[in-house]
Amino acid sequence: MRSAARLKMGYYPLPEREGEKIRALLSFASPASVIDPCVGQGTALHLVTSDAPVRRHGVELDAERARISNSKGIETIQGNTFDTIVKPESFSLLYLNPPYDSEIGTIGNRRMEAVFLEHTYRWLRMDGVLILVIPFERLHDCTGILSSHFASLRVFRMTDPDSVQYGQIAVFGVRREVRGSAVENNKRQLQSISLYGSFLELAELQPGACVAYSVPPSGETMLNYRGLPYDLLEDLLPHSGAWRQAGPLLMPHDDVATGRPITPLHGGHVGLLCTAGLLNGVFGDGENRHIARWRSVKHVTTFVEEDGDAEIIHHRERWANELRLAYADGRVLKLTESPAKKEGEDHGECTPSTRAA
Repeated sequence: MRSAARLKMGYYPLPEREGEKIRALLSFASPASVIDPCVGQGTALHLVTSDAPVRRHGVELDAERARISNSKGIETIQGNTFDTIVKPESFSLLYLNPPYDSEIGTIGNRRMEAVFLEHTYRWLRMDGVLILVIPFERLHDCTGILSSHFASLRVFRMTDPDSVQYGQIAVFGVRREVRGSAVENNKRQLQSISLYGSFLELAELQPGACVAYSVPPSGETMLNYRGLPYDLLEDLLPHSGAWRQAGPLLMPHDDVATGRPITPLHGGHVGLLCTAGLLNGVFGDGENRHIARWRSVKHVTTFVEEDGDAEIIHHRERWANELRLAYADGRVLKLTESPAKKEGEDHGECTPSTRAA
C-alpha cells in the first residue's frame, strides 16, 4: 500500500451510488443482525441495509471513525478485527470491504482481502448473505474460500468513477456447505472470471441485475474485544518511565533562548541569534504583527576549469540564510541575500523595498 493509503489505514469508503445498488439486490423479511468488520464511519453499512429491520454491528481500527459509526446507531468496537471475538454463525449479512493491502511479515505474506474473508466468513450463519467488495485483480486470491463455503455466487463490476479507478467488484454469495462437484463448479466459474475474463466483461452492478438475495432472520448477538485498548495506551504512554527515557531521543525539543542578557546585544549578536533560529516567533503590533522564521539554505556554484583538452568541473557549496515573514493581514515575504530579479527574469526572492525593510 502506498504511504498516503497507509496514513488513512486503507480507508476507501464505498461510493453512495454503489451502496444503493447493492441495497436493491437485497430483501429483508424479518429482523436480523448484520456486521461490517471494516465499518469506517458506518455509511456503507447504512446504505446496504437502509429501511431494513436490522441490528447493525461493526469493527473499526480508527478511533474517530469508530466514534462516528457509534453515533449513527451502529454498535461499533474500536480495535482490530482479528482481536474481536464473535460467536460463529451469528449474523445474517456480512458486508466486507477490507483494506487493499498485503500482510507485513517475514515470509508468505497474503493479501488482506483473503485474510479478512477467511477470518470473518464464519460469523455468517448458514443461508446468510455475503457481500464482498474487492478489486477485480484480487478475486483469484479469494476463490478457495468462496468456492468451498458459498453458493449462488455472482460477480458484478461497479461503475462509479472511484470504483472504476480501483477496478472494484461486488461478489454476492449465500453461505452453504458446498461439497464435491459443486466446489469444482464454483472454482471453474470464479477462475473463468478472474483468470480468463476482464473487469469490463462483467455484468454491471445495478438494480434488477439478478434475483434479490433474501437475508434470513437472526437473533441478537454480541461482540467481545480481547485486544489492547489502543486509546487508553496512547493516553498513558506519555506518563510512563519508558517514554520519559525514549522521548528526548525520538522527539527532541527545539532549542529555545530564554532569559535577559547580561549586557545589551549589539547588531552582530542579534544577527547571529536570528540566523541560528533562536529569535523565531511572533513580533510587532497591529498591521505589522508577523511571524518570523529563519532558515539556512545551501547554494551550489558550478564552474569549469580547462586543463589542456580536458575540462574539470568544480562544485562550490555555500550556505546563506533567508527569512520568511507571515503578516497578520495575509502578506507573506521572503528576504534573502540575493538581489531582486528584473522584469522578464525568473521570479525574484524579494523586492528592493522589501529588502530595505
